[in-house]
Amino acid sequence: MSLLTSLLKMRAAATGNALRASQLRHLHLSDQPLMLLALTRTGPAARPLAVMLGTDPHRPQLFVAPPSGSTTSMLAALADAVTAYIDACQRHSEHLPAISGKPARRRYTDAPQILVPNPQTVQHLKILGDDLRFRSVDDQNPGSRTVQRLGHWLTYLTDRADLPGSAALIPMTSFLGMHWISGQSPLEDDDLATLLAWIDPPRHAASGRDAAHTAEDPATHRPAGPATDAAFDNDHLAPLFDAYARARRQALALEQTRTLQELDRLLATYMQPTWDLMWQAYALLQALPEAKGTARRWDHERTAFTDECLHLVQDGRPWPARDQAVAAAVRLAHMELAATAFAAECAADDPFARAELRTTGEAFGGTVTTIDSKHTPRGPTGRPQWRPRFTVSTPDLLRMEPGQPLACHAYRKASYKICEITPADDDTLVELEITAGMGHADRPNYDVLPEAGTFLVFTTAPVLYRMPEFPSRAQTPWTHGGPPADQPDHHNADEGEEEQ
Repeated sequence: MSLLTSLLKMRAAATGNALRASQLRHLHLSDQPLMLLALTRTGPAARPLAVMLGTDPHRPQLFVAPPSGSTTSMLAALADAVTAYIDACQRHSEHLPAISGKPARRRYTDAPQILVPNPQTVQHLKILGDDLRFRSVDDQNPGSRTVQRLGHWLTYLTDRADLPGSAALIPMTSFLGMHWISGQSPLEDDDLATLLAWIDPPRHAASGRDAAHTAEDPATHRPAGPATDAAFDNDHLAPLFDAYARARRQALALEQTRTLQELDRLLATYMQPTWDLMWQAYALLQALPEAKGTARRWDHERTAFTDECLHLVQDGRPWPARDQAVAAAVRLAHMELAATAFAAECAADDPFARAELRTTGEAFGGTVTTIDSKHTPRGPTGRPQWRPRFTVSTPDLLRMEPGQPLACHAYRKASYKICEITPADDDTLVELEITAGMGHADRPNYDVLPEAGTFLVFTTAPVLYRMPEFPSRAQTPWTHGGPPADQPDHHNADEGEEEQ
């Protein structure tokens, strides 16, 4: 937790209301996201109890698993609903011209976005996807193929959820926590009801803290899933399950139907408050202005979705249960690249993010005092290079050294480096040189040259991260996921012949 985050949390605790931690929204929000709430049965982690989902806040769909017996019919209905939403994102596509060695291709103009209450629901969907995508397909049962396809998409979406900056599957508590700081503990922030009470308390509440205390009342509090409340299980679910089991043993069809209808009403009543909270959180986040880098990241999301659709059509094999060594290294490299890019874009877009970096020493802000616009040294080839220099006076504690590459939010296409640091009486003088973005000496680009008196914030430039080269499968040892060792062990054979 950074110094600024700690300060905001203390102020929120003192005032009783959450404080903004971001001026902009850094993740894309679809006009019609798929809200999804899930409840699980006690026992196996992938055994569903109920799922409420939909794109209309006034008309959610509820799918309930029977108290006993197979969940096949419930999962088939759920698969139809989710895949119908995903298929709707494939209705329109756009043409992308060939650039940078990439051939021309088509990309879908939309991508699925599923919003869930908390990270625990993401983990539940991951386990459910692992279970469903390896299920066998029965040609006599068309729903089995749809269920397997649901497992594939759940695995894809939960995998995207691990990627920083991705907006395919977003837990609402994490999304809200990016933009508001409450006065409660991080563990309490995982509860959607209390977190929203801090951020957007009801009008009659004296403060967000009071609203959160009310939301925590055991008599009215409803966990957002996937686990249910123990008292709810014992007092409400267990009697219905027992009644259904008795009716099934006695072959009382009407009693079974009545019990299932009562179970549907009970779970709908139980999940409705969380459903309303999800749409309340969506409205709060939708009202925030969107950061510039959000559109670029959503383009990447649409590209990934298009590639996954092509994989399903051309190959269709399920993802492996566990990544082999090279695949795991590739996945980790992608996550590191995404994290670096996301952090850099947030700092460039949001003054709140830059302020937090200033408290950690990864950025400094100051006023431009002097400018040497004629500085033109000679490069390695002897040609003159226009490299203007200017001095910034900063009150920040500087934790950087000369030669440090920098970036500035006001001039995104330019690059800088520290030439000299001179401590003064009150402020520190930092001499900077523009190293890229200023054009040529005969055709200079003066747009990147700041004016005297301008206040600027400079952040450490993100390291240009390049994906490492990984070996092909044919060059990977079988111990790390390569081809199986189908050749005989000649070394052992030679030893056997010598023993004979």
